[in-house]
Amino acid sequence: MNRIIGRFFLTICILSVIFIIAKCGDDAVNLQQDFVSGTVTYNGTAFYTSGGYYAVSIYADATNPYSQSPVKSDSVEIDVAHGTAYYNISGLATGNYYIGATWIRSSNGQVEAVVGTYGCDTVRGCNNHIKVSVPRYQGTGNLNFYAWADLSKKLYP
Repeated sequence: MNRIIGRFFLTICILSVIFIIAKCGDDAVNLQQDFVSGTVTYNGTAFYTSGGYYAVSIYADATNPYSQSPVKSDSVEIDVAHGTAYYNISGLATGNYYIGATWIRSSNGQVEAVVGTYGCDTVRGCNNHIKVSVPRYQGTGNLNFYAWADLSKKLYP
C-alpha cells in the first residue's frame, strides 16, 4: 500500500513540474508589439479648436506616404499648458509605417494638414521621416516627435 501511495505522489509531482514548465513557455518579455505610442510636442499656441481635431495618423510605407490617406488615425487630447499629447494606436497589421501629427476636418473625416512627422525636426526643418516596423520585439513605444500647433505651418496639405 505504501508503494502505491508513493507512486501516486511521484506521479502528481511529475505532472506538476510538467505543468509549471508548460506555463513558463509563454515569454511575455519578448512578445511582438502591434502598436505605436509616444508623445507629440506641439510648437506654438495657435491651436485650431473648431471644425476639426488634432490626431496622430499612421501611413502605409510608400515613396510619398503623406500624400495618401492614412491607414489609421486617432484623436489626441492636448495638454495645452505644456503643448503635449500622448498617443497609442494598436491593432496594426504587420508592415512598415510612417507616423504623422495631423489635423482632421470633422465634417468629412479628411486629413487637412500634416503638422509633424516622426523623425522630422519641425522647428529646424524636415528632411528625415523615420519608418517604423510593426510588429517588433523591441517595442514601439517612446516614438516622440514635434509638430506645429499652427495649421498655416503644415508640412503637407
